[in-house]
Amino acid sequence: MGTTVFFGAGNISQSIIKGLIKNGVSKKDILYIDRNASNKKILSKIGIKPIDKNLLNNKIESIILAVKPKDALQACKEISDITNAPNIISVVAGIKLKKIAKCFDKAQVVRAMPITASAYGKGITAIYGKTNSKKLISRSKKLFSQVGASIILKKESELDNFTGLIGSGPAYFFYLLKVYEKRVLKLCDGDKKFANKIISNFLDGISSSIDDGVGLDEAINMIASKKGTTEAGINSLKKNNVLQLFEKGIISAIKRSKEISNEY
Repeated sequence: MGTTVFFGAGNISQSIIKGLIKNGVSKKDILYIDRNASNKKILSKIGIKPIDKNLLNNKIESIILAVKPKDALQACKEISDITNAPNIISVVAGIKLKKIAKCFDKAQVVRAMPITASAYGKGITAIYGKTNSKKLISRSKKLFSQVGASIILKKESELDNFTGLIGSGPAYFFYLLKVYEKRVLKLCDGDKKFANKIISNFLDGISSSIDDGVGLDEAINMIASKKGTTEAGINSLKKNNVLQLFEKGIISAIKRSKEISNEY
């Protein structure tokens, strides 16, 4: 892996960086550009150095654009003022490929949507690029495969579905787990560390079942017994249309991703 510069060093960049380091990527091959003092402090602690943006050049293997959507085009302008033929991997939600490419003369541009689980090597990243960026698409897949699984999409519009379903997905489950955390803490007399251990084991058990190829309905039936506690709980969830409400949340996230695409 050549030198990769993160233009923007917030949560998603930090997750990718931690995952790359965990997979053995040399820290000297990872640089960043960010004015945020908190982000600087975090990356300094793990041994990642900043680079002055004026030192960006065509020898940099990839620039990962990781700023907020409202700042993306300005960031592209800042990059294009220094180098007109960079390799840009945008992880900015909603900003279309053509809008980023317009900021440069000869840039190779790819969009990628990773998730924060990349920090633990459990990332899922969707990648999209035009046929004239095959080399960068391949390089992007190699990079993100080091922090989890990566897939190449055939249509850019599929990124909106991915963002709402997978990109935002972990937050949905964290949100639902707040109910568990509240009740588990009571069982543990407020011992947060032990409660976290219980929830972690709980999720690992679910993950292991899926890894073993156990189907979702089969997994439910293995736990639920006729007229038992599990059946009572599931029947209540069905009665209150929890699955439909959950799906509505996903649809809202996908819709918002499409709206962002039209805002910038």
